[in-house]
Amino acid sequence: MSDFKRSMLIEDADNVVVAVEPIQAGERTLVAGEPLAANEFIKEGHKIARTDIEQGAEIIKYGVHIGVAVRPIKKGDWVHEHNVYDDFEEINQQRRSYYRSMAPDALDYTVKPRYGRETLNLPETIMGYKRKDGSFGIRNHVVVISLVQCSNNAVQRIASACNVPATFVDAACGEFPDRFARTLRGFITTGTHPNTFGAVLLSLGCQQTDPEEVAGAIRATGRPVVCVSMQEEGGAARAIHDGIAAVEELKRQAAAQRREPCPLEGLVIGGYNGGSDWTSGLSANPVVGEVIDTHLSLGGRTLEICGRGGYPTDAASYEVGMRLMEIGDFFNEDCTRRGGKGLSQVNPTPGNKAGGLTTMTEKNLGSFRTHGHSRMRGILLCGDPVPAPGTWGINQAQGANDAYAATTLAMSGCHICLFTTGRGNPIGNACMTTIKITGNAQTAAALEDMIDYSAAPMLYGELSLPESGRQLYELMLRVAEGELTKAELLGDYSWTTPHGTSYNGDY
Repeated sequence: MSDFKRSMLIEDADNVVVAVEPIQAGERTLVAGEPLAANEFIKEGHKIARTDIEQGAEIIKYGVHIGVAVRPIKKGDWVHEHNVYDDFEEINQQRRSYYRSMAPDALDYTVKPRYGRETLNLPETIMGYKRKDGSFGIRNHVVVISLVQCSNNAVQRIASACNVPATFVDAACGEFPDRFARTLRGFITTGTHPNTFGAVLLSLGCQQTDPEEVAGAIRATGRPVVCVSMQEEGGAARAIHDGIAAVEELKRQAAAQRREPCPLEGLVIGGYNGGSDWTSGLSANPVVGEVIDTHLSLGGRTLEICGRGGYPTDAASYEVGMRLMEIGDFFNEDCTRRGGKGLSQVNPTPGNKAGGLTTMTEKNLGSFRTHGHSRMRGILLCGDPVPAPGTWGINQAQGANDAYAATTLAMSGCHICLFTTGRGNPIGNACMTTIKITGNAQTAAALEDMIDYSAAPMLYGELSLPESGRQLYELMLRVAEGELTKAELLGDYSWTTPHGTSYNGDY
């Protein structure tokens, strides 16, 4: 048996490696064929200096600068916040100034498929439910939609009695115009989501929302809609009774529809990470990125949330790159305005740091690996449909709340969210199917009823990244054709329409 402890070297240029298991002082790990002895205890997920690093020198991980050594670091030392300065704010400003000074044609914005379609040996179609508006779904949900806070309880009772998804709202009455516009869009996109067969709208009767406005927008896509009002029906009990009857009739109609061949490239998927731990950026997120790369190589459509912005290197055109930087500027300035601190002063969180993440750049790089090698073709507003193949960003600067983020993806018609979670998360969605992926073997075992796929074998070198990505893609295809996810088995059908201050009128 080897006496070497396991670690991961992410890029050849890195001057740190990550311990995949605890390494005691004096124990060794093998890095690119060379033994490396730890000078002190290194917890799993934490970094070890691969070489001597001088004071003021760069710390390199993922092949890029993530911070600066504040004192000399010896080969084999623990590398963390006690000896690393997080210069995210300075570097971020320098990068933005550098990119803004460049000519529009200074970068190559060409989007190149990662793989040849013919080499992937994947089907051209999946079995889905065709819609009259030209879209298709992978589920055939009947959804009960509460149009005002006052009808939430009745909606809950109808949904529970009929075992169908429901959406709730925390106001929808007395809201200011900008927030109400988002609330209204949430109602409509729920009813017109590709996975929605039909909807029952439940209201009190005197709310701000006009049920017929919502119903009309949904009916325009060919979906059946039933409106129920507690005041008009003669009370909550009668409305619940009539709501149950309406749902059961729509379920009967939905059950009569059969799956038909639909183009695989028309499947819209999104990647997102929440409840991250040290394994996420090393295994689960890259595996999702591999699925994204595969799907784009097939001519597919993918979505990303870009509320924190990005750089021109993330974009498929100069204009989109500049837009990403504007969004990032707004987000960073908003953080300072609201809390008096820059983003890196409150991130990484204490939990992130306990898991081995030291700087904001390091955390971002791990999170961004869910994107694969994609480049954004354009920026959508919350609720905009995906207009064409490729990767599209959604400008949602609401923050990293998981329920907001998942609903944001769903509101743009995302069929499946590939949701990575190192610590574990049960959240599902009322319309969008959610597949949970973890890179943590302990999480996969302990929270088996919440996790659909474990990327831990890739972390431990038992599977290559392409092999693990292929496994996850094939699971995604099975889910697309009806295999239930853990969130669906748990009956977790969350829906939280994001709201908040708009950026340049977008919100």
